Amino acid sequence: MKTIKLATLLIIMVSLNFSCDTKSNDRAMGFTNWSDDGEIYKWHLGTDAAVDLVVDLDKVWAKQNYSEMRKFFADTAKFYFRDGKFINNTTDFINQISTDEQNSTTKWDFVSAYSIDLDPSRGGEHVQASFNVTSGDSLVRELHEQYYIIDNKIVLWKQFSLPLK
Repeated sequence: MKTIKLATLLIIMVSLNFSCDTKSNDRAMGFTNWSDDGEIYKWHLGTDAAVDLVVDLDKVWAKQNYSEMRKFFADTAKFYFRDGKFINNTTDFINQISTDEQNSTTKWDFVSAYSIDLDPSRGGEHVQASFNVTSGDSLVRELHEQYYIIDNKIVLWKQFSLPLK
């Protein structure tokens, strides 16, 4: 009888151990062939650390503190604007947005952000962020930005928008 109880307890403990496994494969969902090797991979949930980096960047950007903004980007980051403009380094990007924002009357409202990861074992996360852009009292566009983050630095920034006017 004691052997049966011990065997049952052992089976329960082993079952609980495997059922509580939280490795990244359990968080896999969707698919993409966006990868260095062209293979199809599943997406995984990202981390709050990557989202926090984008949130912190937004706070600095809202204050137009461009020197502090540089710390969030890799020097060789790539930038794709919603109008098709491309910039291939952080210095030129900062110069461009600081010029664009000098006389701007638009207001950005940070609506949401989440992070997904192509392969948690390799590093790098894709943060997706949404904004509402207003001019005066009216909403003029919904904006979506993608940030690819490696080693706590943004290496790729893409911007898309849906004009509402």
